[in-house]
Amino acid sequence: MRVERTDVLVVGGGGAGMQAALASKQRENHVLLTAKTPIGKSTCTYMSGGIISAAGMGMPGEIHRERTLQAGKGINARELVEILVEEIPERVRELECLGLAGKRHAMGFYCSGKPPAWGAPLAETLAKECRARGISIRPWVMISELLVQEGQVAGALGYDFRTGQPVVFQAKAVVLANGGGSALYQRNDNPVRITGDGYALAYQAGCHLRDMEFVQFLPTGLVEPGKPPLIIATLLCDYGNVTNSAGEDVLAKYNITEKPVAVRARDALSLAIVQEEREGRQVFLDLRSLSESHWPQEDMAKSQRGFLLKHSCSEKPLRISPLCHHFMGGVAIDSNGGTNIPGLFAGGEVAGGVHGANRMGGNALGEILVFGYRAGVSAARWAKQQDVNKGWENAVGERIDSFRPRIQRTDGGVSPRAVRKMVGAILWKDASIMRDARGLKTALDSLLQVRQESLPAMKVQDHKDVLEKMEVENALLVGEMIVRCALMREESRGAHFRMDYPQSDDRKWKGSIFLRKAAAGMHLEFRPVC
Repeated sequence: MRVERTDVLVVGGGGAGMQAALASKQRENHVLLTAKTPIGKSTCTYMSGGIISAAGMGMPGEIHRERTLQAGKGINARELVEILVEEIPERVRELECLGLAGKRHAMGFYCSGKPPAWGAPLAETLAKECRARGISIRPWVMISELLVQEGQVAGALGYDFRTGQPVVFQAKAVVLANGGGSALYQRNDNPVRITGDGYALAYQAGCHLRDMEFVQFLPTGLVEPGKPPLIIATLLCDYGNVTNSAGEDVLAKYNITEKPVAVRARDALSLAIVQEEREGRQVFLDLRSLSESHWPQEDMAKSQRGFLLKHSCSEKPLRISPLCHHFMGGVAIDSNGGTNIPGLFAGGEVAGGVHGANRMGGNALGEILVFGYRAGVSAARWAKQQDVNKGWENAVGERIDSFRPRIQRTDGGVSPRAVRKMVGAILWKDASIMRDARGLKTALDSLLQVRQESLPAMKVQDHKDVLEKMEVENALLVGEMIVRCALMREESRGAHFRMDYPQSDDRKWKGSIFLRKAAAGMHLEFRPVC
């Protein structure tokens, strides 16, 4: 068993994790960053649209603030929104000084990546700086458990799935920055390893989470046989025609009039497309009338033209369908990224509160930069005030003994990959865009059945199977969080649509659902907005 010691342990190799690691390193701490993949690669930052909404670059701060609150439908954590709006311009300027490739535009900053990895320059800039600053990096490691002793974090237990060996990390402070969980859904545009690990780690350690019912689906997912999923530039819906397989104008049929439609009315368009599919019709984006001279010059749409031409957009309509894209909810944090567990911090998509019921476009990258930075600074300050826990070795020994059976090879009839597909299908069918009590209860029963029957029977033949088994365990837990919170919220708000409660109800539901681990299982509590 390998033991590694550090002041600050950062979990996650995407934008938030790298930003947190850099912020901690600036304060003369030893920083160790773990990730399931090489840092920067196969992350949502790398595969993002590359757009950072930022005031002071053409958009006034009050506009950024109001649009963020409007998208969140009144339940954002306002203090976090104020911090995001105020600090993102400085974080962008720092990246420009580091050589971030891109340009400023009316709404903020646009990274100059190429489809589908527009965010690659941001990920590569942060990764290069992490290596230059001497941050210790451990890829191919899955963190399976946070170690909490005497009420505060003491490190983490991990699994190196290249060697098949457990790894123990002793740390004075830990930053969770390992992203969201959109890849759990059957249809999504996230890298395959984005499986909600941070939510599960935080929950099992005793953290409070919030807003887990709010999952964002983007309507303009390109659906082409044999091709990977891709989000088509949202502006193109306003230049092309959205029609169904019966030749009907979908926007007119559902009275969707807000522009830009795939930004301001993304929830309504997603609902319309799903309704069409349920009735046996497909939906298409027809761009055949757009010549090169009429193609929109907005950065993302302009850079995507060549890519879409390869998919014959000038010859035939492109089929579109919603894809799971982002989790608004997550670990409950304070203004400095702190959680209810001393020494444990969180930033980026793994944390909740900034976005409320839905996320404004361009705020995902802003969130990882601002709150990754804040979590890293706070972790560094905490670590400098701590001594190594003297009883740490005894606690680790007990955890290793219980961990070893989880990584043993077993025979069985079902692979972890097959079980994960079951979970993805359950979530997509009954806990995605259109929800109701009956479907959500069916989803909950199905998830519990998979946990009781399929999980113990999984076949684990190699190190990769162990990794995927642990991801499935997390998937089942996170899926339960989503479903239980969605069942509790008997209204529609933002990205959460209940067919049996289609209206928003501010009197009863203007607030957030918090959850935590309890002796009797998952405990949920509604807290109204103050």
